[in-house]
Amino acid sequence: MVQERLAALLIQARISGQRLGDIPADLAPRDEDAAYALQDLVADKLGVCVAAWKVGAASPASQPSCAPIFAGHVVKSPAHLLATRDGLNGVEAELAFRIGRDLPARATPYDENEVWAAIESLHVAIEYLESRFRDRNATPDLAVLADNISNGGLCWGPAVEGWRQTDFVKPEARLVIDGEEAAKAVGGNAAGHPKRLVAWLANHVARRGRPLTAGILVTTGSHTGLHVAPLRAPVVARFTGLGEAQLTLVGA
Repeated sequence: MVQERLAALLIQARISGQRLGDIPADLAPRDEDAAYALQDLVADKLGVCVAAWKVGAASPASQPSCAPIFAGHVVKSPAHLLATRDGLNGVEAELAFRIGRDLPARATPYDENEVWAAIESLHVAIEYLESRFRDRNATPDLAVLADNISNGGLCWGPAVEGWRQTDFVKPEARLVIDGEEAAKAVGGNAAGHPKRLVAWLANHVARRGRPLTAGILVTTGSHTGLHVAPLRAPVVARFTGLGEAQLTLVGA
C-alpha cells in the first residue's frame, strides 16, 4: 500500500534522524485527504499521543492546514528540546490556546463563537521546526503536509491574564536568539485573527475522529517567520503585554 510505504519512510526518518531525499513520485500524497491520512497513520504506528495541534493559513481568507504535535515534544517554558547540529532547527514566535472543554464530533459544525468560548487560556509559544526531508523547500507541499508540516515541537509560556481583551490582529511580537533580536513584527500572522483557525481545526479534526479535548494546545501560526537557532542558544518569543516563552535547542 502506497500510504504504508511513505509512512514507514517518515517513521524511519524520525527514529534514525536520517532525513529523506527525493521521494518517488508514486509515493507522494495525491491530495490533502491522503496527506492527512498519512499524518494519522504515522501517529497510530508510532503509538504516540497528540498533545497539541498547529494550524495556519496563508491569508485571512485562504484554506487553513494543520498537523498534530506529539506528546513529549510539547514542553513548558523555560524548556529544552533535542535537536541535531545539521537539522532545520527553525523557531517561530506564535500564540497558542489551551482548549478548556471537549469538542466531540457532531452532526452540526461548531461555529467560531462556540469554539472561542471553549478556549481556557492563551499562551505565548515557540514552535520548533524540523523536517524529515533533507530539503524541505524542494519537497512537494503535500508531502510536507504529511510530515506534520515540519513540526518538531512546541514550547508554551504562562497563561495570559485577561487574554480575551487582546488585540489579536496587531500584537507586537519579538523573537530573540542568543540575546540578539532576530525579528520584530506587528500583526505578523498572515492568517489574521486566530478565531477562524481554531474553529476550522475543531471541525476538521472532529471529522477525522481526533477531536479537540480539554487540555490540548492549539498554536496558530508564526508572527515572526522562521529563523534558525544554533544549538544551546536561548530563544525567547516575547509578545508585548502578553508575556514570553523561552526554549533552548540542545544536541550533540
